[in-house]
Parts: sequence; C-alpha cells; structure tokens
Amino acid sequence: MPERLFGTDGIRGPAGVGKLAPPALARLGLAVARTLRACPRDRPPRALLGRDTRLSGPSVTAAMTAGLLTGGVAVDDGGVLPTPAVALLTRRRAYDVGVVISASHNPWPDNGVKLLGAGGAKLSDEAEAAIESAYADPALEAAADPRDVARPRPLDDARDAYERALATEFRDVRLRRLHVVIDAAHGAQSGIARRVLRRLGARVTELHAAPDGRNINESCGAMHTRPLRRAVKQLGAAVGIAFDGDADRVQLVDEKGRLRDGDVILAALAPRLLARRRLPGRTVVGTLMTNAALEAHLAAEGIRLVRTPVGDRHIVAAMTEHGYGLGGEPSGHVLVPRRGLLTGDGLVAAVACLRILANERIRASELAAGYRAWPLEIVSLRVARKTPLSRLKRSSAAVREAEECFAGKARIVVRYSGTEPKVRVMVEARRRRDVDAAMAPIVAALRAEVGA
Repeated sequence: MPERLFGTDGIRGPAGVGKLAPPALARLGLAVARTLRACPRDRPPRALLGRDTRLSGPSVTAAMTAGLLTGGVAVDDGGVLPTPAVALLTRRRAYDVGVVISASHNPWPDNGVKLLGAGGAKLSDEAEAAIESAYADPALEAAADPRDVARPRPLDDARDAYERALATEFRDVRLRRLHVVIDAAHGAQSGIARRVLRRLGARVTELHAAPDGRNINESCGAMHTRPLRRAVKQLGAAVGIAFDGDADRVQLVDEKGRLRDGDVILAALAPRLLARRRLPGRTVVGTLMTNAALEAHLAAEGIRLVRTPVGDRHIVAAMTEHGYGLGGEPSGHVLVPRRGLLTGDGLVAAVACLRILANERIRASELAAGYRAWPLEIVSLRVARKTPLSRLKRSSAAVREAEECFAGKARIVVRYSGTEPKVRVMVEARRRRDVDAAMAPIVAALRAEVGA
C-alpha cells in the first residue's frame, strides 16, 4: 500500500527532500489546482499563502506557488502569518484555499504544508483524498496550461488585517494592566500577540520574538515552557502565554510558574460557556489524549466529554457534525466557533482566559478551580520505521500485560506521530507509581522493535 501524502496535520518532514523537495511541492500545488478547477466557478480559483519563520519558508512557498500558478490558481502571498491568520483571512476574503507553510512545533530543519478549505478549517479526509488522487495521476502535468501562469500578488496588509480583526472581536475586553509574559517561540506570532494584548490594556513582556530562521521553537515556546515559567515567577507576572511556531496552539503558565495545558483551558471555559448558554449539547470535544480527570471534572458540572482520535482536524469534524461549541486537546489546540470560523487560534484561546482573570479578578491558578489532572506521562521515541503496531509482537504483548495488570487503574495509549518519525506512549493513572510501572516495559519493547 503506497504511503499517504497527508499525515494528521498536513504534510511535514525535512525541508528540501521527499514530499518537501521542490518538484514534489510544485506537483502538490498542481494537484491542488486541479481539484479546485474541477468545481465550476465564474472566476479562476484563488489561494492565500502564509508561512512561519523558518529558513526554508520562502523556498517551500515558491515551489508551492509555482504549482498553483501553473494549474491556473491566482495566488496571494501573505508572507509570515500565523496559521489562524491564514484561516481567518481565507474565510473573510473568500479564498478557495488557504496554504500554510509550516512545521508547527517541529525544529527549524523541518517544514510542511497545511491546506485549509474555503471556510478556514482544515480539509476533510475526502478533500485530501481527491488531492492525493490527482497527485498520483501520471497525466497531472499534461493538464497544466502555461498560458494560465501569472505572478503571485504580495498581500502586504495580511498581518494588520488579522490584528484588526482580533481587536474588533475583543473590543469589550479590558485587561486592566494585567501583566502578561508572552513566549512567541521565535515564530509567526512574534510581535502580533504583544500588540493585540497591549491594545486590550495588558502590560506585556515578550520573550523569544526575534526569529532568524533557525531559532524557531528552539528551547522555547509551547514545547519548552521552562524559560517562560521562570520569567513569570521572576517578574511577578499574572500569567504566561506560550505559542508554538505557527501559533495555532497555546499553553498557559500561572502566577506560581506552573504549566496549565489545553485541558485546564477547557476546564476553565466549559462551565462559563454553559452558564452563558453557549455550550450546545452540554458537550466538550476532546481526544484520546485528554486527561481522564477532565472527563470526571466536567461530568460533575453536568457536561459530557466526547473523545476523537488525536488531531484538531478530528475535533473540528465532530464539532461541525454535531454543532458542539468547545473542543481541544492537551497540546493546546483549543477551538471555539467564531462567526462560522472553526480553527485553533492560540491567541484567541489565551484572550478568553485573560478575560476571565480580568472580569472575575482571580489568579491564573484559580482558572479551573477544583480540577486536578491525574499523573500522566508521554514518552516519544524516534523510530527507524513505522511498522504497524499490531505487527509488533513484543510491544503488543507488553501493552496487553500492562492493561491487564492495571485494569481500571491506568489508561494507556500507544500511537505513531502523524507529523514526525516517532512513536508516542501515553500512560495516565491516579497514582504516579502506576504510571512508571506501566510505562517502563512498553517503552523497552518498542525501543527494541522499532527504535532508531
């Protein structure tokens, strides 16, 4: 069976090779163009491109642009933009597709391509399958028409338009000199969150906002929160906010320097939305990685948790199908419908929490009063190959034995990353010692069978 073109969050890997080599990217752009032109419209299809700050961004953007233009798609280049900015502008300015050049939280040598539909949400499985089919068609290049080639148009107002949209959306928020420390991860959010929060009245200190192409996510941001936690305590700030490279996820740090992840944000927002009658079905959407303690905490509030596979695109699918009003995952993707736009925006999720701090005059440590996560550990192992887990006899046996031994006491999830050559093992239990005891034999077995 051929390897899929798309993973759980678009296409991602080392820049310049494989799926991210220039010819492959140009072909991908041409495949996207063919699927767009298959839908009747009275004008050429239009695409908006945005990228994060990594060194390979301009070359990846150029290759994708070449394929789109050759396929007859008009291209506007927004330059460095957070993923949620591309999503918002794709919807508001009626683009047919949004293209984000980013590897999110990965290190700088990687890059990737995320595709967004006309509504601003990530593409459905069906749409991705159509693009994959076009990409694999030997006759793809024959459908290109050089007469359709044009030049991309720079969209110089893209960042300003995104900031203005957020300022309008939060025009009723008054942060009353709340001291906020931002970690921009040297990524696409650099400068934007600082300006937006200052407009809302916050006192802002910004860290890691000087991208040089190689420092994105390097020992900073949502994946490495120690510098932010230390700064919040040293400065006596009210709260810290950490973004990843493309700013679609967020992690909070309370005034005591403790990490408050996406589950805490859901625990804070859900009951308040319910009180305002803005939680349809009294339901929150999480994933397999959502802490079991959150499920119990929400249940005590009369709120149901529905789980999906890992990945915000699955959360979006469930929310769209059933009309739910809140979803997210521990990694910090938090989704709240906003005038029809359903996409993760780390800054929007952060402001929703800052509004609570300001309006209720509480501390960040009190955002989700009564919620305490069960001990949980996630171990990521780099793998030489992604052999189906069901074919790993030793590892499968280790998982079965752990599930039998800790039945009812621990929850175990083993899965391959959809964005990196890694296998992830999550173990969650009421007692820390049970986490350690269940984790060790599984990790040892996986390292022996597929470890790089």
